[in-house]
Amino acid sequence: MSAQVEFPDANYFLVTSRLIPGLDGGYTVSVLRRALDFAAVGGVQPTLLTFDFRVDYDEQLARFVELGLATTGTVLRNMFTELRADPGILRTRAGANGIVRPTDDRGDQSSAATDVDSMGIAWRSVVSRSTPTGAQETLYTDFFDESGAPLFRLPYVAGRADWHRADILIDVFVHDGGVVGQLAGFGELYRLWMDYVVETSPPHPSIVVVEARQVGELLGDDDERDYLLVHTVHNAHTTAPHLWDSPMDASWLGWFETTVNYDAVVWLTEAQRADAERRFGAVSRSVVIPHPAAEPAADAGEERDVNLAVMVTRLVDQKRVDHAIAAWPAVLMERPSARLDIYGDGPLRARLQAQIDELGLAGVVTLRGYTPDASDSLSRAAALVVSSNYEGQPLVVLEALTRGCPVVAYDVSYGLADMVEPGVTGELAPAGDIPALAAAIASVVGDDEKVRHYSANAVRWASAHGATESMRRTAELFRALLASRA
Repeated sequence: MSAQVEFPDANYFLVTSRLIPGLDGGYTVSVLRRALDFAAVGGVQPTLLTFDFRVDYDEQLARFVELGLATTGTVLRNMFTELRADPGILRTRAGANGIVRPTDDRGDQSSAATDVDSMGIAWRSVVSRSTPTGAQETLYTDFFDESGAPLFRLPYVAGRADWHRADILIDVFVHDGGVVGQLAGFGELYRLWMDYVVETSPPHPSIVVVEARQVGELLGDDDERDYLLVHTVHNAHTTAPHLWDSPMDASWLGWFETTVNYDAVVWLTEAQRADAERRFGAVSRSVVIPHPAAEPAADAGEERDVNLAVMVTRLVDQKRVDHAIAAWPAVLMERPSARLDIYGDGPLRARLQAQIDELGLAGVVTLRGYTPDASDSLSRAAALVVSSNYEGQPLVVLEALTRGCPVVAYDVSYGLADMVEPGVTGELAPAGDIPALAAAIASVVGDDEKVRHYSANAVRWASAHGATESMRRTAELFRALLASRA
């Protein structure tokens, strides 16, 4: 596909904590698809930056190419890999900043276990047996450069949702193991590498789109950064019942205080932006750019099994798969031939299978497990069922509409009501109302005429909400930011 939207001349970076196939659900997919859209629609090749410590990203990238989430032109860089390959980046900065920490009492350093990962000798955890209960306690972890020489020592941080904000000092070693200096926590470590990446890039303005909150908080805490910092939002910020004033999700605590540090914040839905601003006040530059739908295939919506509903989801508490299973006996009362195939895996699989067996639904409701091509089921099913207790903007719904699959879902925060129009592309049920969910499913599954009608409407919706519009809004934001900076 040739570029359809003109992006301003700049270096583009998409920044996240990690990118691992099969992990973090729709988040990983959405970041990679954004990179593909930048290249295909905007005509620019962004660099994906990860800050993970123990992953071979050459291997991960090859896997993403196989899955169609990256191309041979995708550029993926990792902080730890590059610091190990060129330790001078880290040692020069640590030796120059003058931070000194007094010698502390590390206790009984009675065990040093060296672990080997796919990149070679990468780390050594030093533990103590001097805790009151006699249990082992990890005190810190030493990381090594590619030659096997000590590179830096990371104090162990446990039991904190905000681990990235821990007030720690990171020892940096010279080749022989002596301490050359210290870094002020994860923030200075992350900013050091981000600054290096920008400084060694072509002489254009740099735009960093940060996709992970903990990374954004650390990069944003830099008054002297030489790049524009745009922060995206991927999920709901509250806990149940997910109203505007519901308790905050622990992983979001403190994030709203950092929004003044970003040049812009990008929300997926107007509803979430409105809820956040009602609670915390307006963000200086706040825009809404939903995830785009893919271009529907020419045969989308054809050849459907009118009696089959599917779920494509992780088997975790957030997704409330047990609600869909609990609804199925009532669905069968109206539609005796209705079946439910559930694609995905997770810690609740055994519990969900026990629920299926207890309700006598074996052979009717089936846990299919994780399969790379699970989304193909959306091309033949009569409906996608979504029973989550919250979302950001579920990518599986976009995938379903792109493939002409009607959607039956709980009307939860956020995004479902923006994508699913009752009576047009699917049905919405009140959040958490299992009988209403069952009635909504039964009103679609088994009704051949309604399935065909909703399917055609779904394809039309996807065609009108594609990547071109998303990238147009993104390019417009970037131009405005560059103009303001100039």
